[in-house]
Amino acid sequence: MKIFIVLHHEIMGTPEDCRVDEMVFYTSDSLKKAINLIRKSSVDRWSWWEIQSQELNSHDWPVHVGYYGLRGGKLAKAPYEKCVELFKEARRKP
Repeated sequence: MKIFIVLHHEIMGTPEDCRVDEMVFYTSDSLKKAINLIRKSSVDRWSWWEIQSQELNSHDWPVHVGYYGLRGGKLAKAPYEKCVELFKEARRKP
């Protein structure tokens, strides 16, 4: 059985010392359901999603399916630079 692992990536730390943190948020039995879980989630603007696929109970590494934006749209690459800018901007506001 193939499962889909939904990882949430988020910029954390301070504006002077920020980093990316990731965490598994969901697992799903289809890509469509995984994307729907993303669409129903509410996370900070300086974050993005990644979906990986994996055969259940396999010793192999998961396969990268793609990066996704906050509303579930597929991205060409992880929006790291943009998210760092958003994070720094939000943290510097009084």
